[in-house]
Amino acid sequence: MTIFEFFDNKLTVSSGRDAKALTYRELPSHLSDAFDDFEIEYDEISDASDTELKQYFQRLQNGLPLSSSEKLNSVHSSLRNFCRELAKHEFFVSKVNFSNKRYAHFDVASKVVTIEVEGIETGLRFDDIKEVFENQTTFSAQSAVGKRLRQTFVYLDRSFSTKGLELRNRTFVQSIASLASVIVRSGNFVGTEQKFRNFIAAFAKELSRQVEMGLDATDGDYIQFQRSVNANVKGAAKTRQTILLRKMLQFDPSFLDILGPSVVAASGLTQEAKRLAEMIGSLVESLNEHFSASAGTDLIKPTNKTMGALRSLAKPVKNYSDYKEFISNLYFVFWEGTGNRLKGKIPTSFNDINTLRTDLQHDLDHGKQKKVAAKRKRSSTTFKKYASSSTPRTAAPENFPMLQVGILNQIEKDLHSLIS
Repeated sequence: MTIFEFFDNKLTVSSGRDAKALTYRELPSHLSDAFDDFEIEYDEISDASDTELKQYFQRLQNGLPLSSSEKLNSVHSSLRNFCRELAKHEFFVSKVNFSNKRYAHFDVASKVVTIEVEGIETGLRFDDIKEVFENQTTFSAQSAVGKRLRQTFVYLDRSFSTKGLELRNRTFVQSIASLASVIVRSGNFVGTEQKFRNFIAAFAKELSRQVEMGLDATDGDYIQFQRSVNANVKGAAKTRQTILLRKMLQFDPSFLDILGPSVVAASGLTQEAKRLAEMIGSLVESLNEHFSASAGTDLIKPTNKTMGALRSLAKPVKNYSDYKEFISNLYFVFWEGTGNRLKGKIPTSFNDINTLRTDLQHDLDHGKQKKVAAKRKRSSTTFKKYASSSTPRTAAPENFPMLQVGILNQIEKDLHSLIS
């Protein structure tokens, strides 16, 4: 209003070096032209309550600009309306552990929706989401994507019975919501809520522990996950989802049956097996130094055959034949290689390797019936611990990469324990 009153010559300006006139009409032409050409940026607020308008006014008066989510809220789009609806879901109201200040819930919902519409590799910055909103002005909540997103938040609400300590960070909530969407998309999600909740709790706990360890962290996945949370760059959402999928399969192999074979490629298990194999090779060297300092000898003799077996651990395990070779190499290094030098302190993974090797090399039917049954049960339980199948002979190809990473991951943890 003040600007228009000045245009109407109802207001005056204080005289200065170049402005000795008092009204707009009396300004020199070069000043009035500059005044006419000056562009003013502004944000248009729509669908805001009186309380929200007062908050905007107070903030702008104090020089605080609108946040990205507040700007997105002003975009005219059916997809924006759908995100506003999701942001009011019971999951946000009673389960997440952060306030809705400055449209925080809408911010998370917008990013989850953008990923579902555009794919996991999409960018999640303001300009990226704004473009998606503008391209989806006719988005229908009754579309397949709309229905799946609603099911996803129902699934999340059922998975968390109370406010979860894990749900206190926007990016973390976006990540687990996008993961939940993958589970819902499979069509096999009914009854998996508690398993999903258990995994998220375990992941969040280990993430916190690994981050606190800093340079001493023993699992690079968690450090990479945290870095992607801190850096808002394109591809960060995919990084987080890949890590979550991989850790979920390791935490509970039965998720492979739920998500199907394609999850193996999406979780990057082959690359993780290579990383773990390289880490195990370094840890064996460190373990020998640590062990020889007190025992005067290496725990695992570094022979040419041992080094070759360690290098082969990175080879992808794709079928039963690969599996037999993989287990044989593990057995040679971590069972035969250690002899009796651990003296009753054999790690879990070493015992599991021995159990799996026994199943491959010996006739479990030999012996008394009770012992035979016990052997079969132990072998089946051990295999299923790392894969969703009960036996290697009947396992589908996608079970083997998951088992490979699961065993290597357990060996890595056990080697760290032996060194510490």
